[in-house]
Amino acid sequence: MKQAVAILQPYIEAGSDGNAAKSGKVLLATVKGDVHDIGKNIVAVGMACNNYEVIDMGVMVPAEQIVRKALEEHVDMIGLSGLITPSLEEMVNVAREMKRAGLNIPIMIGGATTSELHVALKIAPVYGGPVVWMKDASQNALVAARLMDDELAVEHELQEKYEHLRQDYQQEQQRLLSIDEARKNKPRLFE
Repeated sequence: MKQAVAILQPYIEAGSDGNAAKSGKVLLATVKGDVHDIGKNIVAVGMACNNYEVIDMGVMVPAEQIVRKALEEHVDMIGLSGLITPSLEEMVNVAREMKRAGLNIPIMIGGATTSELHVALKIAPVYGGPVVWMKDASQNALVAARLMDDELAVEHELQEKYEHLRQDYQQEQQRLLSIDEARKNKPRLFE
């Protein structure tokens, strides 16, 4: 991946007119505890190809550093990546720290262990701005463009969608039996 990007980088830079306005500024990071960066690197290339200024903080980035850099650079949005399960809770931590710092810029969440349900249940409720789950790295530039064009409409759309997901999840949880009730219903094969 890195070798392919190295080959493409001069063409990306040459295709970008130095006088052309940037589409926006995005900060990317793989959260603390995770070293996986292939997806994040794909997002970085895609965003750069779509004329976004990309600040790539790398891997294993603590929440405090993400927040500090976002404030220093006045970024338009943040992309968080993680591949392993502990990354899920760290993404929640980053969202909390961003809210504590008074940020409400969009967060794009991606990685193999992430899901729209996790974003709806755990990340969006602890943050004040839009949080978008990215199914795959190819969609980031398209979603970023929508956010830059009409963030409020996207945020409203996400709030409705996430509320629906939370309600569905709650209904599903209510249908589940407690462990004691499940044991009472076990099949009695040898009685």
